[in-house]
Amino acid sequence: MKKYQKILIAVVVILVGLVILKDVLIKTTITTVGSGILGAPIKIKSFAFRAMTQKVHIKGMVVGNPQGFPAGTLVDMPEIRVDFDLGALLKGKLHLPLIIFDLKEVVLIKDKDGNLNVDALKIAQAPGEEAQKKEDAKTDGKSKTMPMQIDELRLNVERVILKDYSQGEKPVILAYELALKDKVFKNIQSPQQMAALIMVQAMGPTAIQGAKIYGAATLLGAAFLPAGVVGVLVGKDSSVAEYGIGYDRLYDASVGLLKEIGALKSEDRASGVIKANVNGNDVAMKIEKTEKQKIKVTISARKMMLPKPEVAGGIQYQISERI
Repeated sequence: MKKYQKILIAVVVILVGLVILKDVLIKTTITTVGSGILGAPIKIKSFAFRAMTQKVHIKGMVVGNPQGFPAGTLVDMPEIRVDFDLGALLKGKLHLPLIIFDLKEVVLIKDKDGNLNVDALKIAQAPGEEAQKKEDAKTDGKSKTMPMQIDELRLNVERVILKDYSQGEKPVILAYELALKDKVFKNIQSPQQMAALIMVQAMGPTAIQGAKIYGAATLLGAAFLPAGVVGVLVGKDSSVAEYGIGYDRLYDASVGLLKEIGALKSEDRASGVIKANVNGNDVAMKIEKTEKQKIKVTISARKMMLPKPEVAGGIQYQISERI
């Protein structure tokens, strides 16, 4: 074999090795960072980063249960496809024009005390104002998280399994064939928001009420809420949203929801005031018309006089899903 041929073969081997090493390093980074964001272990079977075509292909991603729950799968994602903007990446911004998630199965677990595995994820723990200030104080210009922008996210979910251990020693197991196909969400701006979106959508058919993940979803941003919701603002104990639908339709949907998830205490269509008890929380709702021809819904929730914004946010989210 001629010398130049040996050199060429050596160069090819080195390049192939670098490509493989690059994918391994990125794969490791994703699993490590992702596990930290979720508070649950993540494993990936294969990862391919293609700079020339500006695409990423992930196969066999599995999210395990968070601490305190049996070892096993929380989310099984056979495939994730990503289009990325190389120019933006070189400038320090993670811009993803398109990302497609294919979820084969989501396994929800309710333990004997009624706690949910999804509520044990970090994304379900809404940080307090002081905790957020401390976190902001730790970051400086060099250590801040890379800005993220997802233009369009498409979500496919095949099946959701619910294992309920709160009814007895043996779990009650329910299976929901969701067959959710190409549901589109736009303008996602953080990994936390993206993860909350996926989990909330997966929980939809189970009719589980009062889960922390619903409140966390609204606290993380309203960009992915249904089209009928104009905006959401979450306060210390309340959630405020504006809707672009009729007053009576929104009022009836709110009353119907509160009857299903709690006990209705009083209602007055003329004033738009509704009061209820939901899972031991005193809930007050005010529905009113705005000057901009929108309908504003203000929901507050308290338990033992303590504010419960996650409950108010969760109820607001469930109303938005109904309309």
